[in-house]
Amino acid sequence: MSVSRVDLHMHSTASDGHLSPAAVVERAAESGVRLMALTDHDSVDGVAEAQTSAREQGIACLAGIELSARWARGVVHIVGLDIDITSPALVEGVTRQQAERHDRAARIAERLAGAGVPGMGDRVAQLASGVPGRAHFARALVEQGASPTFQAAFERYLKRGRPGYAAVQWASIDEVVAWIHAAGGTAVFAHPLRYGLSRGALRAVIQAFVDAGGGAIEVANGGGGRDDLSAAAALARRFGLTASKGSDFHDPDFPWIEIGRLEPIPRDLTPVWETLRVTPDTPAND
Repeated sequence: MSVSRVDLHMHSTASDGHLSPAAVVERAAESGVRLMALTDHDSVDGVAEAQTSAREQGIACLAGIELSARWARGVVHIVGLDIDITSPALVEGVTRQQAERHDRAARIAERLAGAGVPGMGDRVAQLASGVPGRAHFARALVEQGASPTFQAAFERYLKRGRPGYAAVQWASIDEVVAWIHAAGGTAVFAHPLRYGLSRGALRAVIQAFVDAGGGAIEVANGGGGRDDLSAAAALARRFGLTASKGSDFHDPDFPWIEIGRLEPIPRDLTPVWETLRVTPDTPAND
């Protein structure tokens, strides 16, 4: 796994990351990243802090977000890059998504209490300095001794069909892409190989994304191997999408997903950052 100068997908305490926005930027700079984006789940609250830190570190930081989107067969994630975080349409959309997250958190806490694990709501409220997510519940379950590991907490309590699962009525793909475009940004289909979809279903959801105006797809993603990169690159070629890369970094305790540890984009694909409004000292290619 090579060290990349570009990483356009990472998370901070503004959503379910473990480090503050400034600390994420510092880690990116130490890892050799020259162009990054902070892309918290349904939140832009950490962008200003991250961009201030990036100026101090001498690297470029794009304003970004990762939005959950409803599709006929489930939920996918769409990253918005180079966005205007003050866009009224985006602000309204983010407010709606965050309301869904807070409602889901209350329902998860209630269901976990019914499953014999009380007090999760209060602890998650303490852990989540930003919007609450299932990762906060996983951490709380490990802390309380209800689960031995973070991943086991998802498997036992938080996945679909488990005692703490609560469905969410996310915005549609069309709506999410429209919010990103209204904010002047580029919509990126995130980590395409992580949804567990069949080949046909994955092509169908990407077609829906393209039909909505989506223009890019993550080809290199944290935790994925060369097979995933090859499959994602094939999707980029099939649908005429530019190629993005991002670690999806959340926590330094998860070393298999580290900032900047990404494979190169295949040379026949156009990197998404070549289409963005980046500063002159950022890498044109990687």
